[in-house]
Amino acid sequence: MKTLPLTRLQARDAHAHAFQALASRTRLEVFFFLVRARREVPAGEIQAELEIPGPTLSHHLDRLRRAGLIQSRKEERFVYYSTRPEMVSELVRLLTACC
Repeated sequence: MKTLPLTRLQARDAHAHAFQALASRTRLEVFFFLVRARREVPAGEIQAELEIPGPTLSHHLDRLRRAGLIQSRKEERFVYYSTRPEMVSELVRLLTACC
C-alpha cells in the first residue's frame, strides 16, 4: 500500500464523497460491522446481525460501495462485502493529519 507523506496529503472529492456516505447512522453501523469483521461477509449475515430489512440494507451497501468504502464480490447467488482498506487508511490519515 502506497502512503502519502502528511505534507502531500490533501482532501479530494473522493474523500468528501466517502464522508457523506458515512453521514448516516445505519451506514456507519454497516461500515463498522465490516471493519470489525476483517473478512468478506455475505449480505445475509450483515442483515441478520444488524436487523436491517433487505431492501434498506441493499440501498446502504450500494451507497457505501459507490463511495469507495466497501467492495463487493458475487459468488453464485451470494454477494460478499468487505471494506476497501486503502480508502479507510486514507480517511484515517487525513483526519489524524489535521487534528
